Amino acid sequence: MKLQRANTSEAVAAHVLDLLFAGELRSGQRLDLDEIAETLGVSRVPVREGLIQLERDGLVERAHYRRAFVGEFDDATVREAFELYGMLSALTNRRVAARRDPAVLEALEKLDERLAGCDDPAEFESIAREFRRVVNVAGARSHLRALLRTFSGLVPAAARFSIDDALPAERAALHAEYAAIRDGDVEAAGAAALAHLRLTADNAVAALRRRGVFPPSDEDSAEWTDAAAVLKGARA
Repeated sequence: MKLQRANTSEAVAAHVLDLLFAGELRSGQRLDLDEIAETLGVSRVPVREGLIQLERDGLVERAHYRRAFVGEFDDATVREAFELYGMLSALTNRRVAARRDPAVLEALEKLDERLAGCDDPAEFESIAREFRRVVNVAGARSHLRALLRTFSGLVPAAARFSIDDALPAERAALHAEYAAIRDGDVEAAGAAALAHLRLTADNAVAALRRRGVFPPSDEDSAEWTDAAAVLKGARA
């Protein structure tokens, strides 16, 4: 497997994430930098840089003597990442809803319309990512944007599982965000973002359990039960 991406460090991070989500890497397992470099046809430099990106997500722990290990990777890890990202997204949603900039609302309306008619997971992911980008650019200043960019590894990778297995729910969640922003409902816009990201975390964890990456569980965390209620009560 040779990398085709221009940013090889991001491609290295994506490769390691793929191994995690396939269950081929487990918590505590040592990462062989030379093996990764040889597999991807790159030098050790982008491998180290890619692992640094994953270290921000808590997925990689680096020790002395250039050794690296897989960090904690379980349902709590996924949920915590989405919870933090959801809190930041709630803040940007609230700001955009309060400002009600016509140009931003028009852009979001067009994206919402495209999402409504999209059934292809890959295309849906691209449109959803653009929806979030528009909101973040409009609602975040430089410091907040920098924080949001740190969630470039685990969150989007796990979200893909949710889109593949629960696309209608994802569509409804994004529409709830759009409707609240469009109506200028600041509180609902923030709540819809947090509920959406919690829903995505639930769906991603469920998908990883079905794939045998996480152990099966019959218990649902009560911490997330408000998500469905918030989305159900959002205005159309």
